[in-house]
Amino acid sequence: MKLLTLDKKLNKIETPQGVITLHSIFIAFFLEMILTNLMGTVSTIMLGHYSDNAVAAVGSASQFMGMIFTFYTVISSGASIVISHNLGANKKKVASDAAFTTIIFSFVLSFSIGILLSIFSLPLMALMQIKDDLLLDASTYFSICVLFSGIQAIISSLSAILRSYGKPKIAVIVSLSMNIINAILDFIIIYRPFETPLHGVSGIATSYVISQFCALILIVILFINAPLDLQFNKKSFRSLKIIKDILYIGVPGGISSLSYSMSQVVSTSIIAVLGVTAISTKIYLSNIFFYVYVVGLSLGLATSLMVGWLVGAGKYEQAYRLNNQNLKITILLNILISLLILLLGNKIISLFTSNPEIIAMSKIIMIIDLFVEIGRGFNHIEGNSLRGAGDVIFQMVISIISCWSMSILFSYILAIKLGLGLPGCWISFAMDEIFRGIIFFFRWKSRKWTKKSLV
Repeated sequence: MKLLTLDKKLNKIETPQGVITLHSIFIAFFLEMILTNLMGTVSTIMLGHYSDNAVAAVGSASQFMGMIFTFYTVISSGASIVISHNLGANKKKVASDAAFTTIIFSFVLSFSIGILLSIFSLPLMALMQIKDDLLLDASTYFSICVLFSGIQAIISSLSAILRSYGKPKIAVIVSLSMNIINAILDFIIIYRPFETPLHGVSGIATSYVISQFCALILIVILFINAPLDLQFNKKSFRSLKIIKDILYIGVPGGISSLSYSMSQVVSTSIIAVLGVTAISTKIYLSNIFFYVYVVGLSLGLATSLMVGWLVGAGKYEQAYRLNNQNLKITILLNILISLLILLLGNKIISLFTSNPEIIAMSKIIMIIDLFVEIGRGFNHIEGNSLRGAGDVIFQMVISIISCWSMSILFSYILAIKLGLGLPGCWISFAMDEIFRGIIFFFRWKSRKWTKKSLV
């Protein structure tokens, strides 16, 4: 019974902005990510009825886009922790400086990189071992999306600031609006209830950009009117010096996330060797498994935010116990949802495709993914708690070693050399997640993170 006992007192923090609860932060993170991912899922389902090749092209390009967005979040994720630590220590001016700095640097960095990468979209997509029409479609989608990727970077920065100040609901409103606009545009482009100049892969990319632009306008309006008392009108270039603290936290976390994203791109290129069917299967299953992934990740991010506040306030014991409690919840939820997906496997995958080869392969991978999600549960809670406490260097080193030695090396060995195909890749994913999760678990138990506070 002790395993299931919950201490509700651990889930609350007193702040100058009022009481923040784990429940409210978790729900906001969960809804925001569900709605954001729903754009991709809706597009994938619609494209699946249009062409499996289009699914493979957009999916391959999206892998690369994910890597780019991860790089952009170096500043916003670092700023989120710096803000949380300083708000926990009641240092409002330093927290405000961090908020101001993340907006300025996110804007400059993302738009500069987006323009550069758009120019080289074709050779970048060729690195993923896709060819012919698939390569052209992927390049088209990538060039459009990455050119305007700065929009999403700014939205992410504003969302991170709002969450750190205990205002996560605004990001949910923005994501919902963006999702509705994108779904409507995708429906018009794919099913064509009336004629429009947008069509196919380029049309899907354009609808994605339009929906993001609308979301940017909305979040800027809501941000300006939110009662955060940031006093940006009093900022100067001296306020930007806090970028050192932001990068100290953000860069290691960004490197580990970027390394993971790059490993996913490499694994996709390995899967590409197995053929279009294998790529399409991975894209479909990734969309399905996201709804397991998002539960643990949402709880992990909520835990990270609360740990940041608690560490800043010197409440280490509450942070320690909060992590342990949330780990039990996440592992249990991941197992239950994975079993539900396995039970309803045929019906779920049939929403995406009627290809019997893809359906047969998916059943095997759904069994293997149960172990992937258990490992992810450890990573989402322990990894995010360590990041929230400021213990980022150790996490970066372990993440890089694990994802390249386990995920990539064994993907090649099991899938290609031993001929296990896509299931071999999924076994290597499980090895990576479980290895990292165990290491992070013991790091948290050691309490070395208590010496990493930024204030």
